[in-house]
Amino acid sequence: MPASAVKEDCFRLPQNLTVRAITIVQQEMLQFLDKTASATIELDDDCQVDISFIQLMEAARICAGTAGKHIALARPASGPTLDVLTRSGFLEGMSAEDLKFWLHQGGIQ
Repeated sequence: MPASAVKEDCFRLPQNLTVRAITIVQQEMLQFLDKTASATIELDDDCQVDISFIQLMEAARICAGTAGKHIALARPASGPTLDVLTRSGFLEGMSAEDLKFWLHQGGIQ
């Protein structure tokens, strides 16, 4: 069973988004991004998240941007994802682009 499910341009992440599972998620996300020009990433509000997921999403954003592609979260970060963003200090000094991506603030994503 794959770690995630793919539906058209939507990539649904698995529940475990920690360092123990992030390599598989990374491989699947890269394969998905290769096939689409625009991707929406879905994650559950109660998924397990650590800093490796934040790093993966930042790398995916850079990868997509350099390839002329667009990547977005289906919903603003909340629950454990927002908690990790807060605890890591990522929210401090966040750029307008980061605010749009992670929190859907500052304009239409």
